[in-house]
Amino acid sequence: MELTQLPERMFAAGEEPVGERVNTYHKPKRIESILDALEPEEVDFMRKTTFGKIISQAENPSFSGSFGQFVIVRILRVKKKYEIWFLFA
Repeated sequence: MELTQLPERMFAAGEEPVGERVNTYHKPKRIESILDALEPEEVDFMRKTTFGKIISQAENPSFSGSFGQFVIVRILRVKKKYEIWFLFA
């Protein structure tokens, strides 16, 4: 299996800017369904991991991801017309 080459990161690990992020396809219902299936101890454990950020997105609705993507896409310079890369956590 060939390894996928990811683009270089804009920020070094641990040096990312703090602030709100956009997730265009975020569906809180899916996360809520998963949390409902877990025991309270398991939910607490998940909140302490990297997935805690995803759980917090379900609890705190953000602004329109479509609007954020529109703003970002207008300033991107990429080689392919429909290419855009996102990195989470």
